[in-house]
Amino acid sequence: MNRYSVTEIIDGIRRRDNRVLRYVYKAHFPAIAKLVLTNSGTEEDAKDVFQEALIVVFRNIREKSDFELKSGFQTYIYSICRLLWLKHLRDRKNQDKNLKENHTYIEFEEPEPFREEDNRYSLYQKAFLKIPPDCQKILKMSVDGVSQKEIAETLGFKSDNYIKKRKHFCKEYLIGKIKEDPEFPGQDEQ
Repeated sequence: MNRYSVTEIIDGIRRRDNRVLRYVYKAHFPAIAKLVLTNSGTEEDAKDVFQEALIVVFRNIREKSDFELKSGFQTYIYSICRLLWLKHLRDRKNQDKNLKENHTYIEFEEPEPFREEDNRYSLYQKAFLKIPPDCQKILKMSVDGVSQKEIAETLGFKSDNYIKKRKHFCKEYLIGKIKEDPEFPGQDEQ
C-alpha cells in the first residue's frame, strides 16, 4: 500500500482520486472501526461514520481552496469520526461519553445540534470567500492574534488606526454577506 503525505491526500480527495480514497480507507478505517466497536457500535456503524466523515472532509476541502491541516490526516479524520459517533450515541440516548480510545485527536467543540453548527460554519465560509481579499487577510490575521500594527506593516498600510477601521468594516461586511445568504436562518421570513 502506497503511503501518501497529508498534501497528497488532500489533493487526492479534492480530485476524487480512487487510489487515494482506497488508501485513506485502508490506512484509517481500522482505527475508526475500533473506536466505534469499543463504544457500543457495530461494523456497519463504523462504515457509516467513516463515510459521513469523508463527506465532511470533502466538503471542507472543496469549500476552501487553500485548505491545509495543522495536524496529521489520521488525527483529523479520527476527530471528525469521534464527534460524529458522539452525536450518534447522544441521539441513541446513550449517555456514556467516556469513549475507550488509544489515539490522539483534536478536541472539537461539540456542536448542539451538529447539523446546525455545520450549517453556520458553511455559511461563514461561503461569505468569507465573497469579501475582499484584504478583508480576508485582516480578519484571518486578527483571529491568529497578530497585532494591528503588525497587520498594517505586513499589508503595507501606514497606520494601525486604518487597520482598526478596516477590520470593523470587514466584520460588518462579512456579517452582511452571511445574512444575505438564502440559507441564513430566518431569511425566508423576510
